[in-house]
Amino acid sequence: MSGIAFRSAREIFFGSGVRARLGALAAAMGSRALIVCGRRSLEASGALDELRTLLEAAGVGVSIFAEVEAEPSLETVERGRAALRQDQCDVVVAAGGGSALDVGKAIAGLGDDPEPVTLASEACRPGRPCIALPTTSGTGAEVTPNSVLTDTATGGKASIRGHALLPEYALVDPELTLSCPPDQTAWSGLDALTQAIEAYTSVGANAISTPLAEEAARRIAGSLRDAFADGSDLRAREEMALGSLMAGLALASARLGLVHGLAHPLGSLYHLPHGQVCGALLPWVMEFNTPAAREQYARLMQAIGICGNTGDLLDWISGLVGDLGAAVDFAQAGLNRDDFARIIPPTLASGSTKHNPRPVDEPALRALLERLIA
Repeated sequence: MSGIAFRSAREIFFGSGVRARLGALAAAMGSRALIVCGRRSLEASGALDELRTLLEAAGVGVSIFAEVEAEPSLETVERGRAALRQDQCDVVVAAGGGSALDVGKAIAGLGDDPEPVTLASEACRPGRPCIALPTTSGTGAEVTPNSVLTDTATGGKASIRGHALLPEYALVDPELTLSCPPDQTAWSGLDALTQAIEAYTSVGANAISTPLAEEAARRIAGSLRDAFADGSDLRAREEMALGSLMAGLALASARLGLVHGLAHPLGSLYHLPHGQVCGALLPWVMEFNTPAAREQYARLMQAIGICGNTGDLLDWISGLVGDLGAAVDFAQAGLNRDDFARIIPPTLASGSTKHNPRPVDEPALRALLERLIA
């Protein structure tokens, strides 16, 4: 048995209503909090006012940084770090989807670093404490030691990593996902399912990550359609939130695979939602991986409740993507051979690709890209 590294937030609270713990947890770490969130959705749902009230009732002053975009940039993190310092905030409250959590974690983890943030930054030194509250069930970012950011000057997109990016507390409250619209529910859910499957088959999979990934896939597969069809279905939202959390815990230990290695440059180049790209790529990459992951796929089918062979599993995933309205015509989206030189190098260099169950080289990746535009 090879060595296992298991990473997580210091403490995780899961369940409807656990957001009520926010004030007491923040007050134990400081007197002023910076809420990091997106530009509209948290405020529109009423959650921003609720979180502010919880903090102020515990005697914690509040500053708000509501500038996180869908594909967060290094510049956004720099502005957030400036706000953290200017307002003398002791703790970061990252609330929202994966982008808001990633930016909040980076602001906190690199809050005291004197150097500018780059895609090569490592958050190894202790930063400011962070409390993460996801409002989507997708990335599992509330328990992972990385932040996915974009360098707008170069167009590059990558994960910065480090122990300081792990939140002190993760408050996973399914009620915060009830306002998530159908398209975001679909995209984030497909991201979570992809993460569960890739962590399950990763070369880094281990005795701790594998059962987490399998259970995550089972819960997500059984509830994503229901959460998409009826966003007020709390049972489905709970299943999705727990599945996403478990997938995040699994990938933080096992890492991912080619879907995520390829999704970053494709999403960045063609401005496609990350989760949608992951869902659309998943059947193609799983077909490529089948010679190396046939046994894992067979066990996964049993967990999900699919009978047949690997082809039936791929058909099921393709059907799910179609039912959620998340299919992508990559050629129509802009993918062309002239861009292969901008896609292949970052995909091959990705840590996710390096953990793919089947080794990936340039000819194999080029052949896969050709199939996407055939």
